[in-house]
Amino acid sequence: MPDLATGVPLSGYRVLQIGLAPDREKLVEAIARRTHCMFEQGLVEEVRALLAGGLTGDEKPFEALGYKQVLRYLRGEISLEEAISSTEIETRQYAKRQMTWFRRDPRVHWLAGMGSEEGALEEAVGQVSNLLAICNRARPAG
Repeated sequence: MPDLATGVPLSGYRVLQIGLAPDREKLVEAIARRTHCMFEQGLVEEVRALLAGGLTGDEKPFEALGYKQVLRYLRGEISLEEAISSTEIETRQYAKRQMTWFRRDPRVHWLAGMGSEEGALEEAVGQVSNLLAICNRARPAG
């Protein structure tokens, strides 16, 4: 991985990249739950408060998933239901683009399932334990 300040790759580090590959149906359900939860827990009120505090809605953070849909809702461009649906759809599309991007990286160790699933968690812990064992064996004595 490069040092962002210099652009020079870091040396002397072992990196473990773990990717989660959940069942598509479970991912769709999780995105739907998370989207509804965001709206139920006050996303609309948060955006409304930000605008009331002097922001215009043109700031970069308003391009984020959820925020841009709420902004369109508050401007009267779409209904609340359309904002929720659009957030779900665009989040699914974003997740698909992420999977496509990361699948190309041969350094990623893919784990089946969601991060909260016991099998995936156990396998991730196993991957980390293996890396630590390798690092400990490679460390000079002294």
